[in-house]
Amino acid sequence: MPLAIKSVKQCFAPTQQVVELMEIFRQMVNHCIRIGLENEASTLKRLSSLSYSQLAEYEVISYYKLHAISKAAGILANRKQSIKRGRKTKTPYLRKGILVSCYGFKIVDGILKVPILLEHMGPKGMTYFDIPLNMHTQEILSDASVTLPSFILTANGTVSVCYSKEIAEKECTSIKGVDRNLGNLTVGNDRNVIQYNLSEAADIVENTRSIVQSLKRNDVRIRKRIASKYGKRRKNRVQQLLHRVSKRVVAEAREEGTAIVFEKLTHIRRMYQRGNYQGKNYRYRLNSWPFSEMKRQIAYKAQWEGVPIIQLSTSETKGTSQLCPQCGKRLQEDRLHRRESYCQECDRWLDRDVVAAMNIARKGAEVFQRSQGLAGEAMRGNPTTPVILRVNASKLACRMER
Repeated sequence: MPLAIKSVKQCFAPTQQVVELMEIFRQMVNHCIRIGLENEASTLKRLSSLSYSQLAEYEVISYYKLHAISKAAGILANRKQSIKRGRKTKTPYLRKGILVSCYGFKIVDGILKVPILLEHMGPKGMTYFDIPLNMHTQEILSDASVTLPSFILTANGTVSVCYSKEIAEKECTSIKGVDRNLGNLTVGNDRNVIQYNLSEAADIVENTRSIVQSLKRNDVRIRKRIASKYGKRRKNRVQQLLHRVSKRVVAEAREEGTAIVFEKLTHIRRMYQRGNYQGKNYRYRLNSWPFSEMKRQIAYKAQWEGVPIIQLSTSETKGTSQLCPQCGKRLQEDRLHRRESYCQECDRWLDRDVVAAMNIARKGAEVFQRSQGLAGEAMRGNPTTPVILRVNASKLACRMER
């Protein structure tokens, strides 16, 4: 069964000893990064062989050294990937103290016990830093089927505990396509389509931008501090809105027994850059579009509920909003109807977002049928039926959710 992973966060009050341990962990990560850059090593195996012996000068528990090497390997791997994509990169380093581990910690009577820096590394000298867990965290981690893979402590006083559980993937009887847009999220298939209103997220971003631009304080440091405060407020409000919508999408898919299909959006940011003959305000709105965050939230929540996720390729994603889902003919666009297209064959106007969701669902059903056919070809008396039956287009139901 696939393993689903989540995390729960809360605040804590770090002691001076814990702060020093997080600073040592930061220094070890930066030390490993320097070794990796000097030897052009980005894989975990090679970086471990090069740097583990050089971390002997740090008096910490041995598995903290292993996690520092793993953290540095992840940073170097991301840098290497950025270079392959042609992006300019600076010399990477870890700025703030942090502590990551998947060994040695435990939860006893609602208290997270974290091993800390010791003078003696024997089992009798093992001491722990206690972090009292709040009621919300205790309720989540009290589930007997949940295991605790790791924890993360940050310098700003936040602890994040990861928990995982094996989830059996549910059988689906239909497919739903997800079309992500700036103003809405359209989910549905040939039978039913639901549009979730996300225009509030764009309004939040625009209001925050206008507030930050109105700051006229001469001190740059104070302006940055205030802008950071409003930026965090914007992020929290948008995240909460996306959380509510993604939770409803996954809940309906679980109740109806449907799989969720995503289109592949690539190079979206390149379309809205300076020099593309677009206005500054228009580019800002499109570049602040959280399409990737919406997919991430739906994906991990669906995995936790056992709802199947289907990812289309780039070739399968092309033309989802330009072809009629009923006859397959190319739709005609009109400047007066910016969000609608006309089908000459069917003689009707169609919403572009609804068309895209229906086409994504249809292509996802084809992918699902191919995967099921490979597993059932050797069996007799088990004919495969289409996931979505062809229905009359006039019976399509669409509603807007706010």
